[in-house]
Amino acid sequence: MLVGQDLFVLTFEPPSELESLLVDSECPRSGPAVLLYADSINLDDWRAEPREPQKSLWTEVAMGYMCDFEGAPATAFHYPWLKLSRAYGDPLIPVADIEMSRFHSACPDYDGPAVGRRCEASARTFGGDLIADLRINLQEVASEGIPDGMMRWVNRISYPDVTRPGERVKLGLSLVWAEELELSDIWTGQARAHFGDGVGWTGSVDGQGWKFGAKYRLTTSNSEAV
Repeated sequence: MLVGQDLFVLTFEPPSELESLLVDSECPRSGPAVLLYADSINLDDWRAEPREPQKSLWTEVAMGYMCDFEGAPATAFHYPWLKLSRAYGDPLIPVADIEMSRFHSACPDYDGPAVGRRCEASARTFGGDLIADLRINLQEVASEGIPDGMMRWVNRISYPDVTRPGERVKLGLSLVWAEELELSDIWTGQARAHFGDGVGWTGSVDGQGWKFGAKYRLTTSNSEAV
């Protein structure tokens, strides 16, 4: 799958209560926690049916942390902390109501990312409970690019066990990465996020924000590039 994305990312030191929700002992944390929003399009689908782009679009929110996996930096996102705006691809991925501010060339007076520009994103459960709000105040171009491992992901797939209420079935860890990666408009700045009942921990965190565009072919450890 050839993917195009606009990404808003926060890296931060997690409070212990939030860390206990996100971190799996099978994949230890080696760096900051991560909150990621991505406005995404399947470019293969869009090119095959260019007059119906809405069929190729989705937005996602992911909460996780930096780690080392198979000898290289990565970012761990464990279900159910990776959520999409609609059912797309893996039916086990949970769905949420997700919004991102959009800045592009069709907007009046748009001149690209700029100092002082604010990016915002929000996600809620379909019951209305807050998952996370994110605000990034852009400050400068990120001259050194994005952190190592930000576009290399470790997913842990799990879902509720219908035979044992309160327990989960874990299907193990899967490595996913961005091949043929092209990045653009990499900016960084101060950022703050507020988490709510949709996560199970309520509170605010401050950290470093990132805004950038990406185009890549999605590849997994279980298959060839898709």
